[in-house]
Amino acid sequence: MPTTRPFLTRPRPAPAWLGSIPPAVPEFVMGVVGRIPPLRTLVSRLAINSFAYAVAPRPRPLSMVSPYTSWKSLTDRTFTGRHLPPADAEWKAKLPSEAEVVALYKRETFTPSTDTSVLFSMFAQWFTDSFLRTDPFDPRKNTSNHEIDLCQIYGLSEAKTDLLRLKSPDAGTRGRLRSQLIDGQEFPDFLFEPGRTPGTRPTIKAQFKDLHDESWLLDVILAGAPDDRLDQVFAVGLEHGNSTIGNTIMNTVFLREHNRVAGLIEAAHGDWDDDRVFQTARNVVIVLLLHLVVEEYIKHIAPFEMPLETVKFIADGQRWNRSNWIAIEFNLLYRWHPLVPDAIGTGPDAIDADGMRNNNPLVIEAGIESLISRCSNARAGKIGLGNTPWFLVDRSDPARPSVEERTVHISRVAELRSFNEYREAFGQKKLASFDDLTSDPQLRTTLSAMYGGDIDQLEWYVGIFAEEYPSYMMMGELLSTMVACDAFTQALTNPLLGRHVYGPDAFSPEGLDVIETTKTLHQIVRRNCPPGSNVECSFRL
Repeated sequence: MPTTRPFLTRPRPAPAWLGSIPPAVPEFVMGVVGRIPPLRTLVSRLAINSFAYAVAPRPRPLSMVSPYTSWKSLTDRTFTGRHLPPADAEWKAKLPSEAEVVALYKRETFTPSTDTSVLFSMFAQWFTDSFLRTDPFDPRKNTSNHEIDLCQIYGLSEAKTDLLRLKSPDAGTRGRLRSQLIDGQEFPDFLFEPGRTPGTRPTIKAQFKDLHDESWLLDVILAGAPDDRLDQVFAVGLEHGNSTIGNTIMNTVFLREHNRVAGLIEAAHGDWDDDRVFQTARNVVIVLLLHLVVEEYIKHIAPFEMPLETVKFIADGQRWNRSNWIAIEFNLLYRWHPLVPDAIGTGPDAIDADGMRNNNPLVIEAGIESLISRCSNARAGKIGLGNTPWFLVDRSDPARPSVEERTVHISRVAELRSFNEYREAFGQKKLASFDDLTSDPQLRTTLSAMYGGDIDQLEWYVGIFAEEYPSYMMMGELLSTMVACDAFTQALTNPLLGRHVYGPDAFSPEGLDVIETTKTLHQIVRRNCPPGSNVECSFRL
């Protein structure tokens, strides 16, 4: 294998400060930075650009379409992108079996995170499922819009958005998404016709017929859902929108926020028609999500919860400001299955694995404020090998691979290169041995045996979860860098954040005020819960 490759050429070296911050650095220093706006903006700008330039910016010469550059590989975004070319045949031939790799992930005993709540893991899944959309029939391809566009509540196309809108010309209801009141609380409309005989196949309501592929939804996604929960499946933007209580909670929160913002805009602009109110409210709520992703979500991932802000117009003029195109590595590195606990809470009120999935009745009965508080006070798992819950590793249906089996298989289909090659590509020093990877003697022995004692043989998908990290970090050095690089360059290139777009014309003065005064998910949740609700909402315990 050659020692130099053109794909490793970067415009500038990536900084190595992320993994070298000494544990003695106190968190109050970050707090001081966060309280001084000019300093916070400067630190945010430096951090964002440092990660954004960690690897050569888009366009990438290759995608999953072929191992060589072509017009199709440069333009056809139905094929997932890739950071590095496919691995060599000789290296691939030495890899352990997929079954051996899957076994590395299975949890025997739950290892908790240092300070991450279950709410973070729920938000992460809901957020990433909107753009990390692997084609179920061809793992080289995707069904993604490649944007952070809140398709979770708006759908993947304008045609699907139209199905989810109320579309009312009447004053007091313009610009809203379809919803219903249940015990005085707003939720999405139900997807299926009422009055179903228990045990029979649900019927999608006429107004939602073209929202999802019916056979895929009923025969695959909802195949394992208990019969008594099917009647309370909501009509939302994505097929998996009801698959976990976290998805349902987040969809409900942001649907309520959209309708609340639409009400503010309509009240201030009585001459605006339904479409203008809707489109303006959608612009506002998408930008609210972008702000949360940078200032709360990525902030929590960063060491010491670095005070990051969505620096206005930072992408304008930067070489990383290119059209979004999800890479296969970004898709796979976000498989943070270890975050999922065996149960939320303890005792008789604990929510087990079955209770977390396909369980809208629980969300309706308990209320989103109660569940958000419970999830904010429950500890997520620690990211790493040996900590993925059994129901994501073992097959419940012998004919269908588990989530982790599918993930490992996709990594092999993608022919991803070694862990060390990705470290080098992202400006990090290659590891010399398994001793540099982890101090766990059992894990070192296991991995060394699986990969012939050669750290250069260690595959990337295993390495990013095996890499040891200090308690003030949430994941290993390479994984942190790759997450930040892709997240910043995908989120901050959103057209709504452009210099000539961002402003009152796109959001209305009222909507712009909502954006500028909203800093946390807690604010959004609180103003969309019943008055007087005492809700806790935090990614950090």
